[in-house]
Amino acid sequence: MAYFKFGNYVFPEELIKSGVSAKPNQRQTIDSYSDGYGVTQVNTLKHTKTQIQFTTVNMSGEKMKNIMHGITSNYINELKRDAECTYYDDEYQKKKTGHFYLDQSLEFNTLEERDGIPLEYGEMTWLFIEY
Repeated sequence: MAYFKFGNYVFPEELIKSGVSAKPNQRQTIDSYSDGYGVTQVNTLKHTKTQIQFTTVNMSGEKMKNIMHGITSNYINELKRDAECTYYDDEYQKKKTGHFYLDQSLEFNTLEERDGIPLEYGEMTWLFIEY
């Protein structure tokens, strides 16, 4: 299921190359240690983090413009590039919502431009990380 919603913007499935890769509910730990017997003592936090990643296909500049409008118009905080996002959680087999940000290493792949305006974009990898 290729589904990811950033705010109220749903990424068009036809632009997602081969599905959405999810790392749901990644456990976090604090102050874990090995005890005197060499057994690891893990202190797991209640809050988990999910990462969503996918690659989009080559697309026109107009389609990219629509995607970026869908994303930027849903920012909660423009500096953080964040939104309430909905995704499919494979671990629990249901849709879930969380507070995510668009990874700062987003790289645009311009294939063709005219007068400095992109006409076509190549494949791009998108990564969204939950707070």
